[in-house]
Amino acid sequence: MISKQISKMLSDGIANYLAERRDGKLEDYLKSKPQKKKDKVSKGINIRLANIVRRLTDQNQAVKEIERTKKAKEQTAFAFQQEKYNNLLALIDTDSTDSELIEVKQEYSQAVSELERQHNPSIWLDEWIKKAKDISFATHVAKLTHSSSKGSSILDSTKSEKYGYLTTNKLIEIEVDTASSNAASLPIADILKIEYEGVSVLDCVKAGDTSLFDAFTDDKTQIENWVVELKQAYDSDAKRSYFLSKQVYFPLDDGRYHLLLPLTSSSLAQAIHDEQRRYFNDEQTQARAQKKEQKYSAVTIVSYPNKARLNVTASNHSNASALNGKRGGKLTLFSAQPPKWQVTTRNYKDQNESALFKALAYELKQPIAELNTYLTLLKKKDLSDSQPTRAAAITRKVQAISHGLFDYIMLINANEQHGWTQTSNLPLPYQLLFEPYRDDNLAKAEKVSKEWQSVISKAFGRWLNKRLDKKLLQLNTLHSELWTRLFAQELREFVALQEVSS
Repeated sequence: MISKQISKMLSDGIANYLAERRDGKLEDYLKSKPQKKKDKVSKGINIRLANIVRRLTDQNQAVKEIERTKKAKEQTAFAFQQEKYNNLLALIDTDSTDSELIEVKQEYSQAVSELERQHNPSIWLDEWIKKAKDISFATHVAKLTHSSSKGSSILDSTKSEKYGYLTTNKLIEIEVDTASSNAASLPIADILKIEYEGVSVLDCVKAGDTSLFDAFTDDKTQIENWVVELKQAYDSDAKRSYFLSKQVYFPLDDGRYHLLLPLTSSSLAQAIHDEQRRYFNDEQTQARAQKKEQKYSAVTIVSYPNKARLNVTASNHSNASALNGKRGGKLTLFSAQPPKWQVTTRNYKDQNESALFKALAYELKQPIAELNTYLTLLKKKDLSDSQPTRAAAITRKVQAISHGLFDYIMLINANEQHGWTQTSNLPLPYQLLFEPYRDDNLAKAEKVSKEWQSVISKAFGRWLNKRLDKKLLQLNTLHSELWTRLFAQELREFVALQEVSS
């Protein structure tokens, strides 16, 4: 038995829904453009009234101000248009006998009266209740296979699950869709979905509790008729397939078959859609911004790569189903491929040193940018970079660039065979940069003089100088020599460590 409180709130919900529909139609009556049919003008009340005010008075400026006013945040759209109507009327003498003015006022008054009558709950239900047969509360919607399909939609209430398959009944909370063979019937579906404290109008109809309708009429026969009609939205036995459902059955042994194309689960599609929409919420957006700036975030970033979208309907998406309207007529398809690691490092066997430094410009852009920013700050404030604290800061930033270079070298080596540099096109100093532990005769001879480290260090100094903003910083050979000296020390340590660990 549904409590009196729930019944009352559901009754109020129906009345409020109908009042909002009425106000929406009245708002359109006020703000729309005038419509002319067979020399008779209708609707567009506020536009017509504004023209009348201009014709009858000298209040043109006041009319402009009323037309330019914007809706207050707390105002409903109808209240805003009604306020415009009243303000325009206030500019005309109340005793005016202008025939056009009288006609506009009478037309709007009649529209208000008629829409009030039409949206009286008892009258509205009598008229619309017959459309319940067009409604299907469903998890699987036929029109999602083809928008012109006349097949039945299905409400899946099964509990069985199959391991390894993502099915509708695996969802923790299933959002039931509303499908309709006639889009004009959808308002009756809205009525059935009105709920309070988890109990909907549909739940009351299913339970045989009609108390919520007592607020609209004392006629029990009328209420009984409403309930009989409403039951057709969920209790129709007239199920049928349709050729546009494309449900091909593939025969198996013992009279069994595979259904090659089941009906699309709109409930599952909506769950996937809602999950994918998490990418755009404020929490995820902020977490991605933190990641971009290489800062910590406690929020796990959600991303679904290689998505695809299937356009179900081209327009009027709600005609297929209510949830299809929410999804904009699209189905989001997640990739079912297993994760696959892809090696993105380059192969330098057939490259030269220019290719290496070109790649480093991208790989190390962040620490280079930090050094550039710091040097620019010193320049703008006319501060000496030789002051011990500032010099130490510069050294740390150059070290960060150097370590990034060595990390990149190690990453490339991890994807190459031992001794790969011997058959590469790289100059010998760069061969030893990649593989300083080589012990062939050519490498031994080069390492005795250690000249190769000087070649690499000087090349690094020149390269870094070019990557920094020379125009603003006015860098010269002294800076290049500083980068060379700082890098040379890091290179010696890197080489020693590689030779010991080889």
